[in-house]
Amino acid sequence: MKILQLTSNGIILLIILFISIGCNRKENKKSQAFKVGVAVVDITPSIGYPVHGVPNEGVLDSVKIKTIVFNQNKKLAAIVLADLFFIDIDLSTEVRKKVSFATGIPYSNICVAATHTHNDPTYIYDCESYFNRKKIGSLSKEDEGGYVSQLITKMVQSVIQAKNNLRPVNINSGNINTEGIVFNRRFLMRDGSVKMNPGFLNPDIVRAVGPVDPEIGIILFRSLNDDKPLSAFVTFPMQVATVGNSTRLSAGYPFFIEKGLQNNFGDEFVSVFAEGPSGDVNHFDVQKPGPQTGYEEPTKTLGFNIANTILKNLEGLNMSKGDLDIISRTIQVPLQTFSSMDIEWAKNYNGEPAGTLIKARVKRILQLEKLHNLYGTIIPMEVQAFRINDETVIITLPGQPFVELGLALKEASPFTTTLIITLANSHEECIPIKKAYTEGSYEVIYSRVEAGGGEMLIETALELINKLKK
Repeated sequence: MKILQLTSNGIILLIILFISIGCNRKENKKSQAFKVGVAVVDITPSIGYPVHGVPNEGVLDSVKIKTIVFNQNKKLAAIVLADLFFIDIDLSTEVRKKVSFATGIPYSNICVAATHTHNDPTYIYDCESYFNRKKIGSLSKEDEGGYVSQLITKMVQSVIQAKNNLRPVNINSGNINTEGIVFNRRFLMRDGSVKMNPGFLNPDIVRAVGPVDPEIGIILFRSLNDDKPLSAFVTFPMQVATVGNSTRLSAGYPFFIEKGLQNNFGDEFVSVFAEGPSGDVNHFDVQKPGPQTGYEEPTKTLGFNIANTILKNLEGLNMSKGDLDIISRTIQVPLQTFSSMDIEWAKNYNGEPAGTLIKARVKRILQLEKLHNLYGTIIPMEVQAFRINDETVIITLPGQPFVELGLALKEASPFTTTLIITLANSHEECIPIKKAYTEGSYEVIYSRVEAGGGEMLIETALELINKLKK
């Protein structure tokens, strides 16, 4: 009996010892430093290259690629944000493959997204030609030295540079409220219709049909050695469309967000901006006179307003140790349908009448034909989730989801701070909520997915978030 008692005690001690060792190993693993590296690469094209469809006459401010690389416990991830209107899927696929080969970062851990600036280099037509020729092996020397090839190379270089710049950081994150700078652009009119931006001081406006999200999402990275602010990842759900019909290139109001933060943190500080879900919101206040576009006003004012709001609320950000993990999933989202009569009309459209909705409908039908030929009745869409720590997660979504979808995701998220990147990896068009399809107007015409597609993306994002939340 005495021997049995000693054996039992020994077993108990061994169990305690193994648990202790396991906990210590887990603790040591968690205590490994969370590292962040950033890089900035200029992608401003030469004078004459199209800016949102017309030849550019120079720059208001340079357009750039800004990249963040995360590293902890041998895990690596990269987020690439480019000052472009949207990201072509062939471009993002090529970049992600090359980045993965060059850096060892898994393909699924790489996001390539656009800031959605409306004063961007219009690369899409060159991009289509480039990849069409690449697929049949007929790239020319001109292609290899052209803007699209340079864009690919610079995106890959930006990730390599950011990875080389990795350093341990402290993390502060949170949501900061703004007031009176973002507005829903869909309005119920007196005749019962719903219209997008129906005009300033229009007496036929009854009310907006949707909400806004006034929250700035931010992750601030400080040097672990001296706590100096190094960089920030900032999201805001308002379209980067404030400059107006300028023939000069610009990153839009995010440029002035960075300038405002640099005024406080120094010129080496880097602000990486992503547009949040804003398919149905923008900066126009229709209760005031127009035109409400321009570089100094409202672009500069809005950017500095957001930067100053961040600076005033830094003390309210949460501080938590890094705990990096990344998961992703690709789902099949139903495409909208079209008839043979639709195709006949769109292909024979001669430009008259040339209203915005008519042109949007023509483009929609012709693109849907291409998408159906490529994918069938469904289109693959990828959702990624980057856990930064127990308080903070970054979600990437394709296209331009409505603000309601972003609000629903944030409300249901178990994380205190949920930052959403849109126009990620593929897909340009609006992704409305279900009820908008019966209301109609520009955003629905401009969409390519069936009603419910946006909700499918949010459900997928929530599943990924819940897997990452401990």
